Amino acid sequence: MSPSGRADRVNFVSQRLRSVPRATAGSDGVDDDNNDDNATPWVQPGYLGAVVSGLDESAQTAVVLGVWAGILLATYECCTVVGPALESLSPGLMAWSKTTWPVIGVTYVAAGVAHFTVHDGFVSMMPHQGAWGFWRLPGSPSFHVNWTGVAEIAGGLGLVLGSLPFGLTPDSLAWLSPASAAALFLLTVVVTPANTYMFTHNSPGPLPPNADESMRTIPTLGHLARGGLQVFLLSLLHGVAVR
Repeated sequence: MSPSGRADRVNFVSQRLRSVPRATAGSDGVDDDNNDDNATPWVQPGYLGAVVSGLDESAQTAVVLGVWAGILLATYECCTVVGPALESLSPGLMAWSKTTWPVIGVTYVAAGVAHFTVHDGFVSMMPHQGAWGFWRLPGSPSFHVNWTGVAEIAGGLGLVLGSLPFGLTPDSLAWLSPASAAALFLLTVVVTPANTYMFTHNSPGPLPPNADESMRTIPTLGHLARGGLQVFLLSLLHGVAVR
């Protein structure tokens, strides 16, 4: 789950998830919470006009793999072509970007904390078992929200401590920034399915207390912006990791 824009979407989903008694684990050992159509209506094909979830499973698989391939390809181009070109054309700008590393770290810390303060909203972003015709992930959605939250907090703190302004970071901790950036890069890749699920199934994610019907879905341009932001974050984290 990329960190931007997530902490402001909460109570609507919390109330929906808590209004229905939780199901117990099914006979196959898989937690049924995520398959309860009353508590999680977005598992239904075409929920609130979701186009991708209304397709047959083979088409859903093709779309999702295409989205992931597009994000990875765009990230690769930014890391190997665009980034080096910008550094060559404007080395001062790239040097200035180093001052933003603590800000990125704090952003990840805030996003990690939100995994616990608006927990149910993040749970709603987890793809249900069988999503897209191929998704199978051991462990409960809550477990994955918790560990990714801890990882974001740890990675964000490492990025902050390893890039303190005014030379406050001791030489013995200089390794923290690249190591934390590499870890956050991998984590951002790992949580991509949750962001994709919001696009394909209109799962709500965290919602604000005063959420109305118009806020239950993100428009297509919003999803494109989220994808672009993810590419930007991945490219920035790659730059920190290899410097």
